[in-house]
Amino acid sequence: MTDTLTHSPPQTSPVQLRVVQQGTITARSAQHLRRVMCWSPLLMRVRRGQKILIDGEHRQQAGPGQLVAVPAGTELELMNLPEAGAYVCEVLQFAPALLQHCRDSHAGVFAGLLARPNPALICPLDALPARLWDEVFAAASQQEPDELLQHRAEGLLLALAGHGGSLFIDRSAALTRRVQQMLLLQPGRDWTVDDLAVALGVGASTLRRQLAQEGTSFRELLEQVRLNSALALLQGSRQPVARIAEQCGYASPSRFAVRFRSRFGMSPQELRLSC
Repeated sequence: MTDTLTHSPPQTSPVQLRVVQQGTITARSAQHLRRVMCWSPLLMRVRRGQKILIDGEHRQQAGPGQLVAVPAGTELELMNLPEAGAYVCEVLQFAPALLQHCRDSHAGVFAGLLARPNPALICPLDALPARLWDEVFAAASQQEPDELLQHRAEGLLLALAGHGGSLFIDRSAALTRRVQQMLLLQPGRDWTVDDLAVALGVGASTLRRQLAQEGTSFRELLEQVRLNSALALLQGSRQPVARIAEQCGYASPSRFAVRFRSRFGMSPQELRLSC
């Protein structure tokens, strides 16, 4: 598992992502990863070891007794540092719609929180949110129905209302987010701009132009999605590297390894050995 969503093998048709998904990051030796993209809002709880997050010029460190609240659309440099040979971090990933519903339903609770400038990514984990975390994590692990899971998750978010304001910020531009979410459903598909435009219901030229206005491109987003999906599979499964490369749209394992190292600063083999 990693700081991004763990994906199943490519689907032949779109699927709906759950309102809350859980996973656990583990490492036996230090991991230093650049340009890790978080598409959906994340809460992370370090159980053992330390996590260092570098967001632009800001460097923050979290350990046991703290939560990391990462807004959607955030690209981070991350260091996972084991303690006595073990690093363990639990992750909850929320559907953006869940946070929007929570914010709309409890506008008074979150108004002051959202008004704070540059909210920190690290927040304390008090007794009540710690207990609610355990309940939400267990419910997500047991595939509890979304209707029940949403109520549990909103309870956790309300318990964090004094902190964690960064979680409710979305750094993604509108079309970029839609493209990312569409590509995430099938990262290994042989996508073209025309295919994506049809799936999103826009013209191909319009798609290219609007992405350029948002400072990105189809090719850039496709590689971003494929490599971050591969990162999740490398840390969250024991599948062979060549199989992961194939699932994420790379016919050549060697080309995949070059692109992976270029983006994250570690080769797939180095990352696998650290887990």
